[in-house]
Amino acid sequence: MVSADADLRVAQTIAGAELTVVIRRTPEVPGPLYVDLVAYQPVSDLTIDVSVAASAGTVRLHRERPGTYPVVLHVRNTGPHELLLKTSAESSVLPFEVRIPRPAAWETVVYGGFGAAGLLVAAALVAGAMSRRPIALALGGFGVVAIVVAATIAVVSPQLGAETRDPGRPNAQGFLSVTPAQPRAGDEVTIRFDIVDGSTGRPVNDLAVHHDALAHLVITSQDGEFFRHVHPLRTSDGRLETRLVADRPGRYLAYLEIERVDAGGQLVSGGFDVAGSGQAASTRAVSWKFPAGRPVTVEVDVGAEGVQSWLGMAGHMITRDDAGTFAGHVHENSMSSTSDGTVAEHGPKLRFTTSFPRPGRYFAWVQYVKDFRIVTVPHVIEVVS
Repeated sequence: MVSADADLRVAQTIAGAELTVVIRRTPEVPGPLYVDLVAYQPVSDLTIDVSVAASAGTVRLHRERPGTYPVVLHVRNTGPHELLLKTSAESSVLPFEVRIPRPAAWETVVYGGFGAAGLLVAAALVAGAMSRRPIALALGGFGVVAIVVAATIAVVSPQLGAETRDPGRPNAQGFLSVTPAQPRAGDEVTIRFDIVDGSTGRPVNDLAVHHDALAHLVITSQDGEFFRHVHPLRTSDGRLETRLVADRPGRYLAYLEIERVDAGGQLVSGGFDVAGSGQAASTRAVSWKFPAGRPVTVEVDVGAEGVQSWLGMAGHMITRDDAGTFAGHVHENSMSSTSDGTVAEHGPKLRFTTSFPRPGRYFAWVQYVKDFRIVTVPHVIEVVS
């Protein structure tokens, strides 16, 4: 939702570029809609057409310049809208809603009641001063009644007028497919999740923005040597897509984090195989050793200059067990940030608290942003009983 006092931030991975789309506050309708594309390194030379309704603009990303690219569009009315991002090869449709706050009817009655009460009391005082006792008593009585009525409405109406929330929706089901259907190492692969409602089987069209994205997709190779954390494009109702180059043969695992409106978050997953030869075995050493089933805090040194906020957080740690049956995603313990997106009150270390359900070998990838560059640091964890 975008309003006079709220921005909407949505991460998107489009044409190989990692962006955060910021739909800025909209002070009035009809009026301007300010949109920023925040580009993270590595930035490709890329042209992106940005449009909403009949209003369109173009953003040209430059390889040498990460950071913010603004565009100004226009909206004519409040209500549901769709922001379209389009490159020569990909497009994404981001639903959002424009709202301009207006006082509720009960607020108008309350303010009017208190205003009328003030006038009646003032008139009563004047009448009393002029020795018109009956008139003063009558006006004062009406004033007291107005105050009581206004106060009662002020207390009761917000509860009566509160929206009735949906108690929850069924979990969504995710179906993974890839193009080409039998990719080989070095191919560009389109990874597609079709999300359907668990009760009706219809495409899900009510994904909520959570942690600054409609969906978070983590793709890893079975051996843990390949890792991508991307934000797939919404190409149609219930369909999310991303492209990447699978650079090694073997089994790949995909974990999609989504959240539906008025429902909790959930994880859907799938896998696909990449053909080829020459796969090297992992030689990474164990970084940490932890006990199973107990909360532990992982500390990562990022340097004295600190980090920028990304996806609303100072840092992310994504974990997976060796078999691929467990996947976790936790955030840095302190999440305070300033209005310009720079994380505040952080020293040279990021701290993550998590736990591991069973003994075994786990992979972990710690991510943070410095100077608009997304840094990913892989680790291997040994979990003991």
